[in-house]
Amino acid sequence: MTGATALETGRSTGKRKPLGPGALDGKRFLESLDDGRSVWLNGERIDKVATHPLFRAQALEMARIYDLQHQEGTREAMTFVNPNGVRVSCSYLEPRDAEGLMKRRRNAEIWAAESFGMMGRYPDFCASVAVGFKDCGDELAKLDPMFAQNAAWHHQYAAENDLCLGHGLHDPNMDKTLRPEQDPDRCLRIVKERDDGIVVRGARFVTLGPFSHEMQIAPTFMLNEREADHALWFAVPSNAPRLKMICREAFSNRSRFEHPASSRFDEQDTLVIFDDVFVPWERVFLARRPAEANRLFRSRVMVWAVFAAAVQLLARLELLIGTGYLLARTGGMDDRPHVQQELGELITYKRIFADILRAAEIDHQVTPNGLLAPGNITHQRAFIGMISERIIDIMEHIGTSSLIFNPSEKDFAVPELRPLLDLYGRGRGVDALTRTKLCKLAWDLTGDAFGGRQQLYERLHSGDPKAVLAGVYQRYDKAPAVAMVERLTDTKF
Repeated sequence: MTGATALETGRSTGKRKPLGPGALDGKRFLESLDDGRSVWLNGERIDKVATHPLFRAQALEMARIYDLQHQEGTREAMTFVNPNGVRVSCSYLEPRDAEGLMKRRRNAEIWAAESFGMMGRYPDFCASVAVGFKDCGDELAKLDPMFAQNAAWHHQYAAENDLCLGHGLHDPNMDKTLRPEQDPDRCLRIVKERDDGIVVRGARFVTLGPFSHEMQIAPTFMLNEREADHALWFAVPSNAPRLKMICREAFSNRSRFEHPASSRFDEQDTLVIFDDVFVPWERVFLARRPAEANRLFRSRVMVWAVFAAAVQLLARLELLIGTGYLLARTGGMDDRPHVQQELGELITYKRIFADILRAAEIDHQVTPNGLLAPGNITHQRAFIGMISERIIDIMEHIGTSSLIFNPSEKDFAVPELRPLLDLYGRGRGVDALTRTKLCKLAWDLTGDAFGGRQQLYERLHSGDPKAVLAGVYQRYDKAPAVAMVERLTDTKF
């Protein structure tokens, strides 16, 4: 491999010169989105992401949370001073003891709670990927010392500029009967190598793309040695030349009354096209090593991000429990046994996930670089795939027709209609307006296009749920179970 090494570009592995001003605030975040990125929606190029009607609400919500990093009461929980003397987000903290791991969790909890569990790819998730890339340094250095140095620099640069990172792991759903070696356009790949870097071509799905400063790319497709050009880890700025983001239909720019969740938290899903995008060598963390790209990403990188995802899931479940309970209470059904059973089921799911998260902290693993990484919680990903549809079923059973037969906000402003709505729309202990707001939220979370997207994302973002379950089986140590059978039957298998 050619190109300047990390040492030649001043990227040593010791204490480094600060690379940025540290933790973002809302103003800096909003201003940073105006960088010439190529974002497309409904056939229109969006030149001003932060102020466009279809992106503004999400941008403002994120800005509000970034401001918490500088407010008394949350500053110490969300940030820390790194060895270079820069105050940075705890999303980039590399925990070396249990206290550090808990500090990472507390920061993630604030982000998840403030976004009501609605952002599946909130910034803490992909910052955790950057931590994982750096933590793989011992393995990356065996492939090429430059890879490890680049991953360490990426982590420092992202932390000290508090980058909002996206990640692209999945290629478009093209003809799955063909492997990348048969159809090279199936998966992102190197099309040219230069002295100063590589040129990549392909496409990836990226959530939060329009609001991200950079995108981290890695493969999830199980590549073989003949497909080495597709085995890549790298990061690229969201405004890189020839990089285009094509957004799905937006759920935002709608009334907060009618759509209380989607009007504020449409994180957007984008098809990101790399139309021969140049990536400098210093932004490449692994190249042309299929076996390592597959193995290390699953075993060493994603463990950090999956932990962040579990925190987000707990916040989402809390919102669903609260919504379901209030639907039952204001509908006069909270004393019915079958409703209590269904709400108890929701609460049980939440407690199971909380226990899984706690177990990951207790069963932490010390990595070769001395970090305390969360224990493996692949079974958490498997379990949400098993129950996500059931969660929505419960909400529908409790809400029934109340999720659908609701007047609009404008109806309440009509003098002729208001007395009738107040009479026939009220609930137990609440007026018609309050009850309608609650029902609108429940519909937004379950039946609306936004709710459908949330459920689909939660169930499938880790891949085919059956494949995830099979992975749990494959990784499970079956020897103790077999030994128990052998002892009871006095038989050797």
